[in-house]
Amino acid sequence: METGMFWNLLMAFACVLVPYLVADLLMNLPGARDEEGPMGSSVPAMYRKMKPLFTWFADRIRPDSLLLGAERAERIGKQLLLANWNIKPSLVAGAQLALCLLGGGGMLVAFFLFGMPPGGTLLFAGAAAACGWFYPTMKLADVAVKRQKALIRSLPFAIDLIGSAMRAGLDFNAAIRYYLSIGMGGPLPVEFGAMLRQSELGKSRIEALQEMALRVQTDSFTSFVDAVTHGIEVGASIVETMKMQGEDMRRERFHLAEQQAARAPSVMIFPTALFLMPAVFIMVGVPVYFQMAQSGM
Repeated sequence: METGMFWNLLMAFACVLVPYLVADLLMNLPGARDEEGPMGSSVPAMYRKMKPLFTWFADRIRPDSLLLGAERAERIGKQLLLANWNIKPSLVAGAQLALCLLGGGGMLVAFFLFGMPPGGTLLFAGAAAACGWFYPTMKLADVAVKRQKALIRSLPFAIDLIGSAMRAGLDFNAAIRYYLSIGMGGPLPVEFGAMLRQSELGKSRIEALQEMALRVQTDSFTSFVDAVTHGIEVGASIVETMKMQGEDMRRERFHLAEQQAARAPSVMIFPTALFLMPAVFIMVGVPVYFQMAQSGM
């Protein structure tokens, strides 16, 4: 390979990788609180810093288009609630368009300046445009899934602790305040804090719990809210309800861990085939090849 072609390919790789790393760094910066949004929600740094550009593209997307149809907007909206991002689905679609055009257009300009062949220019420009297009939705889905798993892991302990505090004589809101005062990390205290503030601002306990269930989006917590709602309506003891629901959540968490453990062998097939098997073949085949070459075969 000629030296000039090597440096051109290296520059092409850098032109695709560096914008992705910059976008990922901006996305992972701590989110700022948005006073206009739901209590406790945040906005990723990338959307704050590039909001005018993303908004300009978002305003030009028709609501009934394939890019932002009703079904897709609803799906993105649920992921935004779960990820705790206080932005609209249209802004995510605007970010897709903006990053796609910036990635592809920037790559075209860079390659024409470096004198790359047209074929390679179009190939890497398409790769950069694809990265810009898929990055916002893939990052959103990744954050939503990780946050949901963190909520599922934290719920059994939180429900048991709140139930124990209620058995000690505290009411429901005071028990939640006690849980928050412990200073547990993770997204669950944020959700309980938002629910508690909504309850203090005038919403009923049932309404605040139901809105929290919409944000958490787990079957176990939805069942817990339904059980607490039914217990309040019929006058049953909330403490006993929370005890039973805590046991169900622990079983669900155990089943989730079993499923992940069962998936581990199938997940390891790809990295094993991609990284380990070629190394084994090289270690076994190279000495054989040299011996055959020395013997003149």
